[in-house]
Amino acid sequence: MDPRGGARVPDPTAAGRPGSFISRCACSSDRQHDCRGGTGMMRRLWPFVLGSVALGLDAYVVAGLLPAIAAALGTPEATIGLGVAAFTGSYAVVGPLLAGRAGRRSRHSLIIALLVFTVANLATAFSPTVWVFLGSRVVAGAAAGVYSPLSSAVAAELVGQEHRGRALALVLAGLAVGTVFGVPTGLLLAQHWGWRAAILLIVVIGGVALAGIALRGGDLPAIPASGPADRLRSITRPKNLLTVTVTLLTGVASLGLYTYLTVVLSGGALASHQNVAIWVWGLGGAAGALGVGRLADKYDPLRLSAVILAGLTCALLGMTQGQVPVLVVVSLFVWGLCGWASLAPQQQVLLQANPTDGATAVAANASANYLGSALGALAGSLLVAADATPTVLCGSVAVVTAFALFCQLVRQRMDFNP
Repeated sequence: MDPRGGARVPDPTAAGRPGSFISRCACSSDRQHDCRGGTGMMRRLWPFVLGSVALGLDAYVVAGLLPAIAAALGTPEATIGLGVAAFTGSYAVVGPLLAGRAGRRSRHSLIIALLVFTVANLATAFSPTVWVFLGSRVVAGAAAGVYSPLSSAVAAELVGQEHRGRALALVLAGLAVGTVFGVPTGLLLAQHWGWRAAILLIVVIGGVALAGIALRGGDLPAIPASGPADRLRSITRPKNLLTVTVTLLTGVASLGLYTYLTVVLSGGALASHQNVAIWVWGLGGAAGALGVGRLADKYDPLRLSAVILAGLTCALLGMTQGQVPVLVVVSLFVWGLCGWASLAPQQQVLLQANPTDGATAVAANASANYLGSALGALAGSLLVAADATPTVLCGSVAVVTAFALFCQLVRQRMDFNP
């Protein structure tokens, strides 16, 4: 193990070999230094990032394809909508159960997870019946539940302690890119070549990521894991439980409300510019996901998370003023920025607090994010069914993020008063 927290290089002759995940520079000094930061990070991590893009696209694109898929399979849209719940639910359940064991052979597990994910989406694209469609969504979600947290944990190990925040942010940015930019691209494909073309885009992206991991040289680090009982105790440890709860609440508010963004905008100043509003939110999300890494490396991630949650709360309160276009645009950008920046610092907190079982802790956190999104969408549907106004919707989730901020401050005090 590298003294700075990086990955083990079992064959010293492999270091620096073209295509290796881990490389070292030849230095003029007597001591070699680790070249894991800077411009080479994307070269080493691109397969993990691309895999996350596929996952982000897969999690949300079906929601925009409901009418087309329902018509093709001859079933109500509500039934096809269960495909979204099947994916996210399977992801949330399987991740914490299998990610810890999968981390023992991380390269093998990542390849298998991406292979299953890609084949499951191929089955989705060519589903002859609704039952095949729903079954393939369950399998794809399970594979994603293994791949996503494990890829984050491996990326953090590859770059070492001092660049861990940037690595986590880069991999998680793939989810943001897949959601923000991939979904409109998928819908555009669906308009021209049908909904199956949008799903095949996921297959192609997943296949390229799979090839990137399978064909690159160099070993990937094993991620520490414990037994089932220890994993359960790890997740329910007060500090971990509180961190995961904050992630859950953030998912309820940010991603849950995003599901009903068109409803929120419908009665405001941007009602006729909803596509522009979605892109503003997306640009903020991309900026947050890509920019939070350096901040997480430079500042205490617990305090950084508190600042992000405060910004998210203010942005959601700003969304209640729907008749003020400038305020809505700024709030949309900050909402996307803080919402997508919130996950990486929490992952870093869990990795620091769980050095012997990082994969399980990160998997639980990722599952909480997806579960929060599902719960937020469910709560939003009840509010919309009750004819809640956009002001009520935005005000309600602002209360949720304010409570998440309170929980985060309590978690921060636990480190000062162990």
